[in-house]
Order: sequence, then C-alpha cells, then structure tokens
Amino acid sequence: MKKNIKIKSVVWLLPLFLLAGCDFMNCDESDNYTEADVMGSYTRVTQLVTNIYGYLKDDFCSIDGAMLDAATDDAIHIYESSNIQRFVNGTWSPNYLVDDKWSHYYEGIRAANLYLTETADLTFDEWKYADDYENIMKDFNNYKYEVRFLRAYFYFELIKRYRNVPFLLEVLESQEEANNVEPESYETIADFIIDECSELATLLPVDYSGFAADELGRVTRAAALALKSRVTLYMASPLFAGESENEEKWKAAASAAYELISQAAALGCSLGNYAALFNETNNRAAEVILCRPVGEKGTFEQANFPMGVEGGSTTTCPTQNLVDAYEMTDGTAFDWNDPAHAADPYANRDPRLSMTVVYNNMPWPQSKPVEIWEGGANGLPIQYATTTGYYLRKYVNNTISFESGSTVTKKQHNWILFRYAEVLLNYAEAMIHAFHDPDYTDGDYGMSAREAINQIRQRADVNMPALPSGMSETDFLAKVKNERRVELAFEGHRFWDLRRWKELDQTANIYGVQVEKDGTDFVYTRFLLETRTVTDKLYFYPISNTEKFKNPSLGQNPGW
Repeated sequence: MKKNIKIKSVVWLLPLFLLAGCDFMNCDESDNYTEADVMGSYTRVTQLVTNIYGYLKDDFCSIDGAMLDAATDDAIHIYESSNIQRFVNGTWSPNYLVDDKWSHYYEGIRAANLYLTETADLTFDEWKYADDYENIMKDFNNYKYEVRFLRAYFYFELIKRYRNVPFLLEVLESQEEANNVEPESYETIADFIIDECSELATLLPVDYSGFAADELGRVTRAAALALKSRVTLYMASPLFAGESENEEKWKAAASAAYELISQAAALGCSLGNYAALFNETNNRAAEVILCRPVGEKGTFEQANFPMGVEGGSTTTCPTQNLVDAYEMTDGTAFDWNDPAHAADPYANRDPRLSMTVVYNNMPWPQSKPVEIWEGGANGLPIQYATTTGYYLRKYVNNTISFESGSTVTKKQHNWILFRYAEVLLNYAEAMIHAFHDPDYTDGDYGMSAREAINQIRQRADVNMPALPSGMSETDFLAKVKNERRVELAFEGHRFWDLRRWKELDQTANIYGVQVEKDGTDFVYTRFLLETRTVTDKLYFYPISNTEKFKNPSLGQNPGW
C-alpha cells in the first residue's frame, strides 16, 4: 500500500536547520511526495539524511540569545530578561524550562529510526547504468552509519540532561503508543551508545575522499571514537558512577580515548594553532573532528561586540572566576595578593586568555583599545556595558564590521562538536583516576596523562610550560580540571563538567573586576558580583510537566 508522505510534516522533515557552507547539506524544501517518490530518488533520500544532521545543535547564543556558559561560573548574560537566567536565579522548574531539548532530540531520533527502517533495502535500480552509480551507492550505503551515529549522539544529549529516558530503536505506529513508553535507565542507553560507536568505528570512513559527496561536516570514524570517549568519561564520573572511585569505569574511559589517540595520525587528527579553531575556516582544521556549520552570519558578532562598538550589543560576559583560572606564562597561578599581578593583571598570562576574553585596553575588535574602565567608551555606566569587566572574544570574528561602508558584515560560522584536544583531556582525566599516577604507562596505555596534557599546553601558539613529572595525584587532577576549563571555555563543556564532577556547590560566587582610570594608569579591583542559588536538583534537568501529562510513566528527576 502506498503511503502519502508530507515532506513538511514531522515524519519527513527536510532541513529545519540547513548546515550551510557544505554542499552535502544543501537542499530545498519540497511539497508532498508519496513514499515511492521519496524512496525512489537518491536526491530525496540524501535530503532525509541532511534533515537528520539538522538536529545537531550549536551554541552561538542558542538559548534565548545566550550561550550555555552564561549558566556557569565562567560567564554571565547581561540581559536579565533572558531565560538563561532561570538556570541561576531559582525560577527554573518543570513549568518554566530552559534549553528544553526533549522533543527536539526525539524528533531527530524518530527521523533516524524512520530512515533506517524505510531505506534498508533500496537499490536505486533506475540509476544502475549511470556513470556514477558505484559512487552513489557507496554514499548511500554509508548514510546508515552516519544516521546511526547521529541517533546515538541524540540519545547522549538526552541522558546527560534528563538521566533516564524512553529508548526507542523503531518507529512507533501511534501517538498513544508513544505516550506509554517507559523510561529506560541511562546505563542501558549509554551501553548502547558505546556499542554503536565501537561498531561504527569499523564501518565509517576516515574521510570522504572517493565518495560522490566529498564534503566537510560528515560523520567520520574519528567522530565515532570521540563520542565513545565522551560517553565513557561521563559514565565514569561521580554524577553517573557514584561518589566512590570506580577504577574499571575510568580504565574504560581511558581506553576509549586512547583508541583514538593511538591512531590519531591515521585518522587525520592533530593539534594546530589554537587561534585557528574559532574562525570561519575552522572546519578545515585537523584538530576539528566534527562541527556544525550554521552559514554566513554576523548575528553572533552583533551580540558580542562590546557596547560602544558600532553594531555591538553585548550578551555573554566572561567572569573574573574564569580569567583567574589562566596561569602566568611561567606556569604559576595568577594571584591577586601579588602586587605585580594585581597592578597589571593581563600581562604575562597564558596566551589562550587573550584568544578567549576581551579585557581592558586590548585592541578590539580592530586596532583601537577597548575602554572597559568606568566612564570609558565601552564601560559602565553605558547601558548594557559589561558588568564583569570583560567581553567575549572566542568565536567572535573581528574581520566583520558594522561600520558605515563596511563590505564584510557576515562570515561562515562552524560550531565545534568534537575536537582532538578534548579527547586528550578526557584521557588525562581518566588515567589519573584509574592509575593515580600522572606518569603511568603500560602496554595498553602508551601515553601518560601528563604527556597528554602537555601536548595541549605546548601547541605552537600557546607554548605554556610542561607540567613537571612527579606531581601528586591531587595536584595533577586539579591541573587537569583547570586545563579543561581554559582550553574548552565557551565551547559548551563547563556546564556539563561541573555537573558530572558534582562540583556545582563551588560555583555560587561570581566575581567581576572594577576598572578605574587614574591618569594614564588603570586600577583593577576584584569584587563579588552575585551569589547564585545552588541545589542538588540542578544536576539534572526537570522533565516538562507537559511531557509528563502526555506520558505519566516518565516520572520526574529528584528535587523537581
């Protein structure tokens, strides 16, 4: 029996989020088609895969105009009206949600399940005599592996938010059936993701040279291994594994990371310049394993250029908490009690600071120094000027200008989902928990945790001192967590790291810096900006009361 398929319906949505900048992701929304129309057309089948990629998310101010880091101790969002404030002001609830991705990811999962079911036996017979039939089928046969990866990724995004969730690998026949599905344990779903990634790492290509659609942005073997590394790390962490040390889970996380590290060269993964990771061509960097293109835009720059800069409106403001985490160039900690540090707090700091944060007197976005001092062109009391003393630089493209006569008002933006440095950080964290020695190696783990961290610290344009041998477990773990914080700032990790470590209670006090101008000198004073309410219920998202009304079997997370 032929079924009519509405391409614009929930069943076969064509791209809701076009992944621009990549030919594979380009397709037009169409009218109604029969199932035969869709399944008989290689082009339309490709569009279905594009649609599933479209459920990948970016964080270019994606949460009501805010970045997720504004809900951590690394940043604040300048506008009190934004829903991001619910994360930190006590008004988050099952009725007042933030970053609610429940239906979004289940739509992606349903699209993936439907694709895998309906396309399993297609052969595109009418194309058999086309010159490129062999390459077309090579692409088509790979699509199912890409879709399986995406489905696994969507499930991870759900369990890290909601913990136990419904787990479906087939298409349900009715809404009533969907509304009676019992939640599955996060352990079962995590095991499924890990098993999928292990198998997909043997099936996905290293790259797409030789394919009909040889584009950037498609899922590779390295992406499967990177997801496996992330999931095993989370499952070993206190939030999911419990407070007591579980060395076997940490060893599994170390093994998963090392599986990628040990074949990094063959997979095309390596560390390059830090600065090159956050511009319009970062999708070509060897370090970037998977990214989410969002097209040519200037809205992120409009949202994050300082107040006082033409077209700038400010949204995400880094905190003093984050800035204090960046070491001095000699590897020692920054210290406000050191008069030399306090007098010139941005001199001789880890180079990643100036590639991430805009601070007073830095030339930004062009050659003119930014004036964050009180009364300056970019500081208080200007409305919506930064209250922390900082503006955001990471991912903000300063070749864009909104000045009159500017010819560059937008650039390609690619949100990094996985990159090689994260895998090295995953490995270091897992190894120190598993073996309690930063310098431990054996036949299964050919790199020490300290070596992994030092690779990141000593990339060409960072060149921070290597961590020394002989560090204690406690001191080294503190360095790993700090390194993860500064390396991955504003990439969507801090929010989840604080939760999986169960360290939210350490993040209540948010600090800024007051900048005053005294003649030609500046005076910097650290101050407490706000104190946030932190409770244990914040470790997992509340399940929407709307979803609970539809499906009473869902239950609710503790405290909500």
